[in-house]
Amino acid sequence: KDDVAAIDVNMGCPKEFSLKGGMGAALLTQPDKIKQILTRLVKESSLPITCKIRILPKLEDTLDLVRLIASVGVRAVAVHGRTKEERSRDPVHYDVIREVTKTISIPVIANGGSLMVTSHDDIESFKVAAGKGHFLYALLSFNNLSTISTTL
Repeated sequence: KDDVAAIDVNMGCPKEFSLKGGMGAALLTQPDKIKQILTRLVKESSLPITCKIRILPKLEDTLDLVRLIASVGVRAVAVHGRTKEERSRDPVHYDVIREVTKTISIPVIANGGSLMVTSHDDIESFKVAAGKGHFLYALLSFNNLSTISTTL
């Protein structure tokens, strides 16, 4: 327990093995199961619970989902600005992330801008485009460490 700071439920993985196993983005169309999982984790754990999602094809469905997630006591939600069918070559739906940030009061962490970020300064541009100050970035940072620090 001393080595774990929080528990994050990844409901954003679009990989085939996750979808076939009912994990990751497969959960996005099962709001009752999401509510059950997150409610139980929030109730039973003394650690903060967060989760990551992908957007749904319809804006209102995405907003309903994040309202449900926020209602169970989750501390933050990361929103990948693509649907489960879309990949990094597809544009990020910044407009949907911005609407999510207006809809719920818990922190929203924007995700999905890896191709937009080629320098440290681009991180600020992504955050502005997504409408929030929180940012989750991983995929391409390993290939270009200058995106993480201006001193590298």
